[in-house]
Amino acid sequence: MDRTRDERSVRAAYVFNLIKYVEWPPNSGEVVIGFIGSPATGEVMQSMLNGKTNQSRTVKVLLSPSNEELQRCNIVYIEDSQTGEIRSALKRLKGRDILTIGDSESFAPSGGMVGLVKVGDQIQLRVNLDATQRSGIKISSRVLNLAVIVRAEQNANN
Repeated sequence: MDRTRDERSVRAAYVFNLIKYVEWPPNSGEVVIGFIGSPATGEVMQSMLNGKTNQSRTVKVLLSPSNEELQRCNIVYIEDSQTGEIRSALKRLKGRDILTIGDSESFAPSGGMVGLVKVGDQIQLRVNLDATQRSGIKISSRVLNLAVIVRAEQNANN
């Protein structure tokens, strides 16, 4: 297995495990993950997670969801992209109780909720508490204890 695919697999595993540590609406039988990014990464995410069950919720992965499909998502994963693209995607999701996850250095400081950032050979969790609290998303203290807490950049909220 090549390094890039392996790293994608590790990130997919993080996403799957995060599902257990977020408070979801009661009686929700599935967790829908919208993926925005390269088809190769999206396919890894989809093949690893689609149809899996986590805490009696079935996981469904939507690749490149339309604006209408975004409404159904519980999680939106935004793959490494430029800060402007991240902010544009986050603006479309603003005010919704959707957990946003990304993998770039600038994701959490740009207003995303959870960053899965490569540091050396490890993936580090970075959580923007301001963003999670604004959306009403509650992440378990177990995750927060393992994460680096980051603050949004001043101009990220505009």
